[in-house]
Amino acid sequence: MEPQRSPAEPHDNRASRHVVPYESATVVRVGDEPIDLIFRAYDALDQGILVVSEEGLISHYNAAYAQLRNIGTTELLGKPLELLDRRNSITAYLRTGKMPQLKSVDHEQRRNRETVVPIREDGRLLGSMVLVTPFSASPTEASQRRRTVNAKSPWTALYAVHDIVGESPAIQYARQLALSSARVDSSVLLLGESGTGKELFAHAIHMASPRSQGPFVPVDCSAITRDLLEAELFGYAPGAFTGATKDGKPGKFELAEGGTVFLDEIGEMPMEMQAKLLRVLQERRIVRVGGTTPIEINFRLIAATNRPLEDMVQEKRFRHDLLYRLDVVRIEIPALRERGDDLPILLEHAWKTKSRELGVLTRFSPAAIRALSRYAWPGNMRELLNLVERLLVIVPKSVIELEDLPLYVRQGGHAEIEMPDAPTFYLKTVVAEAEQQAIEKALRHAQGNRNTAAELVGLSRASFYRKLKEYGLTQGMREQDLFENAF
Repeated sequence: MEPQRSPAEPHDNRASRHVVPYESATVVRVGDEPIDLIFRAYDALDQGILVVSEEGLISHYNAAYAQLRNIGTTELLGKPLELLDRRNSITAYLRTGKMPQLKSVDHEQRRNRETVVPIREDGRLLGSMVLVTPFSASPTEASQRRRTVNAKSPWTALYAVHDIVGESPAIQYARQLALSSARVDSSVLLLGESGTGKELFAHAIHMASPRSQGPFVPVDCSAITRDLLEAELFGYAPGAFTGATKDGKPGKFELAEGGTVFLDEIGEMPMEMQAKLLRVLQERRIVRVGGTTPIEINFRLIAATNRPLEDMVQEKRFRHDLLYRLDVVRIEIPALRERGDDLPILLEHAWKTKSRELGVLTRFSPAAIRALSRYAWPGNMRELLNLVERLLVIVPKSVIELEDLPLYVRQGGHAEIEMPDAPTFYLKTVVAEAEQQAIEKALRHAQGNRNTAAELVGLSRASFYRKLKEYGLTQGMREQDLFENAF
């Protein structure tokens, strides 16, 4: 017969991560199910269960109860309950039938919640069952914390899988891996050069996952000082340190309850924090800075880096056991130079996006597109978006021509541009790039006034106009102006 549950006590069917098997000398069957299977199910619960007979003797307790009370798995079976419960509240209930109130109790310096459930048959009291739940593992409190945190959470993912643009085999493979990993809760490690779109992939994985309705909480591990990182990740208790708020503060892992934590630049995390992160990944519990109570958390982890973690492991700058925890699903995001024919597609996508944001109707000429496609893009998508936006802002024409592109784009990044024996540190190229950048900056500072810009860079008006023509910065100028000011 299934014991009744008190309405005040929620049912908890979560499996423990540490299952202690129940050994039975004999197997008694009820219907088609063996009794030892039922006991194994009890042992799989996080909640402690104690069963007491009508006579006040201990009939059964599960592995969680034994662990909570620090007793052996069988040593108290058949013994009087008084050995465990000196308050006699359960014994009094068996004698009087008066139900003790739901209460919290301290056992071995731990704070637990006890619920007494009567076991009856045809109205007759056969005994009682005591459910013991650590406060940190209470499902009611965990769900309440989730509702409280998520109700105020501003953390949402911004991009989906369809925002990953490109048709090259490399990006298609990475996109498919992202979709596959989204279906499960395994940790994902995103690898790629700076600017390749690792955070875009993290957003997309979260949005395609069953956790999409939960928060997406990004953390840049390189942007937080060593002293503050622990409090940022795990939160802090009231009065944990000077300046701490009186109510304490939840960390990023608590804010991500039911959702995803994205640890960007994981390779920058200090070694001592790596050890604490490893424990969180193993136990799915955190303790706030200055606190003593473990808090169970439900999250999915995505990490990203542009650092060679295997090399860092060999150099003892990254923990190998943490790498194993992170590197369950590895997604390597290709650099732009490895994406073949994706450049025209990405240029069109960037142009449409930035044109819409800026409200500018400008397009690229075929010659400009060819030059941009030949460029190596060491900064990847971040550099591409930056350059497209810059050109849309500073080129006041309906069509951006080849001469409107920066000199380093027109002359660098591809073997088809004839620059024999001219590596990227070739002095003339470096000087030309610096001159063009200085002139462009001066023009912006002078709000387009060319005479003022000439004074800022220390050139005569004639020399300045010759430089403008040399570097393709003559857009919007009449040929007559160029002729008159060149002498």
